[in-house]
Amino acid sequence: MSAGGRQYGGFSLVELMVALAVSLTVVAVACRIFIATGHGYRLQDSLARLQENGRYVMETLATDLRRAGYRGGIGDPDRIEDHTPSGNARGYRVARDDGSCTGPNWAVEVGYRVFGKDDTHRRYTCLLTGGTPVGDILVVRYMAPWQIGGGTTPSFQPEHYYLRSSVFGGKLFRGADQAAHPVGGAPLRVAELVARAYYIHTPAGGDSACTGNAGVPALYRTELVNGRLRATEIARGVEQLQVRYGIDTDADGTVDHYVDAPLAGDTFAWRRVSAVRFWILLRAACPETGYTDRRRYRLGNIVLAPADGYRRALYAQTVALRNRDTPP
Repeated sequence: MSAGGRQYGGFSLVELMVALAVSLTVVAVACRIFIATGHGYRLQDSLARLQENGRYVMETLATDLRRAGYRGGIGDPDRIEDHTPSGNARGYRVARDDGSCTGPNWAVEVGYRVFGKDDTHRRYTCLLTGGTPVGDILVVRYMAPWQIGGGTTPSFQPEHYYLRSSVFGGKLFRGADQAAHPVGGAPLRVAELVARAYYIHTPAGGDSACTGNAGVPALYRTELVNGRLRATEIARGVEQLQVRYGIDTDADGTVDHYVDAPLAGDTFAWRRVSAVRFWILLRAACPETGYTDRRRYRLGNIVLAPADGYRRALYAQTVALRNRDTPP
């Protein structure tokens, strides 16, 4: 086309179609890159959360296990007198393992630095309200590392439980009754009793980030606070906890074999436990589209094969108990 001696050009229909096709291809490639980048980010974020939660849970359990059984220097727990409302006078021959555990009864059994229940015979249902634990239950008991008179615990609290110890023995009592329960000789330590039970629980309701997702399992801890039991969520996404106990049968300081927690009423030398081996299995909060977890996970003497869309990570650790007991 020409006008006034000038030439004007334009795109033909074929050229427009080619340009449109190229543009659509570029847009499609960009969209795929964007989607792949988003998927990769979500995957890396999910894996990072699994690793972060795994490290936190392992360190939390290991720290409590290393402290288990610390009683201010008393090696023989039968020298401790129990003056709490749930007290059983002197001696801790049999742990309260019948599942009733009304109130703080299970917590004051300081004669057993570690204690547990196996998931094949679930008890301790009073640790939960409206649910049953999944996996094993691990209980640890020890004298708090902070003393009365220190910066973190400056004075006795009326309903806290405390342990006063000396080389001659110890007294377990409520803060309100502390004046009535001295010990022979100068006390080495006066500190709060720490008693914690770890277990897996899946609360009702789903995760807001996942449409139609069931409740996300989590590691919970029930502990004695102000003379009462308090449950706290420690880490989300923990769906299994398995525990085995290393028994030192000949008192030479080394583990001879590992066993599961016994049935209620079975004879078991809890005071000969010298190490604890535990496994935790974590899963992502949301299932991943197009992914199926086909791995098999061995946790002690059980094997799990989920075959679903959740990413998972398995952690295992063995902790030697530092505070040795006098064998019964």
